[in-house]
Amino acid sequence: MPTVREYYDITAKALNANREWHLRPENQSDGIIVLGKISHNIEENSKYWSFYIPSNADLSCIEFLLNESNVKECIINKGEPEQVIGFVDNPERQSLSSFHFTRRIYLYIENTIDESTKNKLISLGQSLNFDIKIRDKNYVNTCSDLSKPLAFISHDSRDKDSLVRELVKELNKLIYPVWYDEFSLKVGDSLREKIETGLKETKNCIIILSPDFLKNEGWGKREFDSIYTRETIEKNNVILPIWHNVNVKDVYDYSPFLANKVGLNSSVGVKTLAKELAEVIKST
Repeated sequence: MPTVREYYDITAKALNANREWHLRPENQSDGIIVLGKISHNIEENSKYWSFYIPSNADLSCIEFLLNESNVKECIINKGEPEQVIGFVDNPERQSLSSFHFTRRIYLYIENTIDESTKNKLISLGQSLNFDIKIRDKNYVNTCSDLSKPLAFISHDSRDKDSLVRELVKELNKLIYPVWYDEFSLKVGDSLREKIETGLKETKNCIIILSPDFLKNEGWGKREFDSIYTRETIEKNNVILPIWHNVNVKDVYDYSPFLANKVGLNSSVGVKTLAKELAEVIKST
């Protein structure tokens, strides 16, 4: 199931400019990194802010951000040189200074926010002439319930940072939505049911075959067994294997069936891999 951070990464279908804020609130020893991005909507000639607020941040962090001068002006940094931007497959170009700030700010908060706190944030935004939209864990859970993923990615959590997070981000630019589970979670009944539903209902089950996945004898093995059984029963191609730092012998020792199945290789790079996967998924 996607996290709030992952929704922050993938939901803006626009050209984005990114930066970080390193904050250290009073009475808190650990620093906080807040992510921010300005999304430029070419067709509407408009722009807006999105912020990812980690779980250890409090209201004071958000208040500080909203009062930052460059946030109010919707620019990444003061004194930025003029730039002209556009999509690579479209000849139209626009200068950054021509984009109109809608005053919309999306807060992706890695917590569940109660109504009282939501109202405080919305009121704070209104006092600064901002239109605040809050996307917390409840928002992500609701979106997940409403959307039926086009593909399910089965992987070992140790491959998240090296491949899976960026792969999902690139895939969701091309097709949407893609859903992947996290083995690092202590899977409760409700999440387990949703994962099992994803395994049963999605047309494509992508398996990241890495050394860590092949050694995973727990939930990862159960997922593979479920996907393999489904393909056998339905007599239809469901599995899309991705070879990630493994060779033929590694895969054969895990499953002779997978060793004989045509797959893609992560060595081509994340962007190329995502394009190849998207083409396969669109054709099913």
